[in-house]
Amino acid sequence: MAYVIVPLFFTMIGYGVVYVAASPFINIVTTAGSMFMTESLPEFSEELGSIFSEPDKDAEAEEIPLADVTWPKFGEHYANVTCEQIGLDVPLYYGDSMEIMRVGAGQYQGSFIPGYGKTILLSGHNTTYFSPLQKIAVGDEVTIKTSYGIYRYQVRETKVLNESDPQAVDLLQKKEELVMYTCYPFDMLSSTDQRFFVYADKVSGPVLK
Repeated sequence: MAYVIVPLFFTMIGYGVVYVAASPFINIVTTAGSMFMTESLPEFSEELGSIFSEPDKDAEAEEIPLADVTWPKFGEHYANVTCEQIGLDVPLYYGDSMEIMRVGAGQYQGSFIPGYGKTILLSGHNTTYFSPLQKIAVGDEVTIKTSYGIYRYQVRETKVLNESDPQAVDLLQKKEELVMYTCYPFDMLSSTDQRFFVYADKVSGPVLK
């Protein structure tokens, strides 16, 4: 009987050691298999929302308490950007991920919302929402309509710069400036290291205090 029990005992221990050592690999294979066998693919897309509403009667006020303004979260549609001269009309989201750029224009999170008195940096695809920028000219007016106010900016200049040009945008300047950019040339469908920049100065809109 000992000749049967002892080998069986050590065999079971051996299987146990092998299973423990291989369990990480087994778990990976099992997880991967379950992903392929599920009826639907896992959801990796961002959940985009909206806090935008038409501004009320106080939209033209000279000052608005900062405490009364809801700062947008990443992925939230909080404003609309228009320019009648070129037919620009696009929803503005806070954040500039690829998911956001598929549904509108995106704002770099390191920049500031309208009325704060600093740089507002927006981007969009040159073949979709920001395609109209190729027709923009000095003197054109760009409007950003938020839930708390309406802001107007006049185009001062346009430039074509390298994407890594450190002089392209100043996020620390002490004036409110709207900067919009997109890939350049406009008819390029592939990636390029050139960017078309639009610089516009604030003309009107309430100050956030």
